[in-house]
Amino acid sequence: MPSEPQPILDLSDAAIDWQVLLHSGTASAADRSRYQRWRELSAEHLAAAEEAEALWGDIGHTEAAARLSVVPRRSRRWGSAIAASLVLALVGYGGWQQAPALLADYHTSTGERRTVTLEDGSRVTLNSASAFSVKYSDDRRLVSLREGEALFEPAQDPRPFVVDSGDERVQGSGAVFSVRRQGQAASVVVARGEARVGERLLAASPDAQAQTAWQRGKLIFNGRPLREVIAELERYQHGRILISDNQLGALPVSGVFDLDDPHGLLRTLEQRYELKVTYLPWLAVLY
Repeated sequence: MPSEPQPILDLSDAAIDWQVLLHSGTASAADRSRYQRWRELSAEHLAAAEEAEALWGDIGHTEAAARLSVVPRRSRRWGSAIAASLVLALVGYGGWQQAPALLADYHTSTGERRTVTLEDGSRVTLNSASAFSVKYSDDRRLVSLREGEALFEPAQDPRPFVVDSGDERVQGSGAVFSVRRQGQAASVVVARGEARVGERLLAASPDAQAQTAWQRGKLIFNGRPLREVIAELERYQHGRILISDNQLGALPVSGVFDLDDPHGLLRTLEQRYELKVTYLPWLAVLY
């Protein structure tokens, strides 16, 4: 989200973008201040902002949603504006997401998992929307994780097995480990053996099976905040899932969920925690 959002199609779309950000659970005080300044740029900005705020207030309220079918023409256009905004956002996101894959030897699309065997016999299991390249030399085997997450099972070889993932470099020739890259940052989970991360030596994690359950098609949560559960789920499907407020986002969630049925996770949350979900094009809102 740019510091001062610009209209995609018109001010209506920009106002919707602001509402998505402000209700995402990640908006900062600075974001809210920028929004207030944006609202005050002109009378047209203010009108677009007020309409977007009213629309967001209607999400999840059955009676209000029913009234959308009889409101004046100017308000009805928001339905198509939402769809247009979200489709454009998805196209932009898809283009960005494909960029690492264009430079990679191996990649997966959103929701796809794939296991590949490398030239030296090493096995790599890629998670959703992930990409990596590999380069062999006489003194090492170098994997560049360009995006996403992968589980590495290096084959025996005198050359070190090294994974480069932005700011982190992992060496784990005798280990089984996963690396997850987010921007230039990376997190490492060792499932077996020991791996060196920079100057640190990491041993196998006691909850490695749960943290790498994605390779078996499962997501396992034990008292994780709902906002973190939803952030994980978003990695495996197109579109966005938003939570109505921060208090709900802090709700602790436990359970084992099937990655091959991401919508089933939302249904389970509805039933187990008495939540409601409103579905819009490329968007689901929990409240």
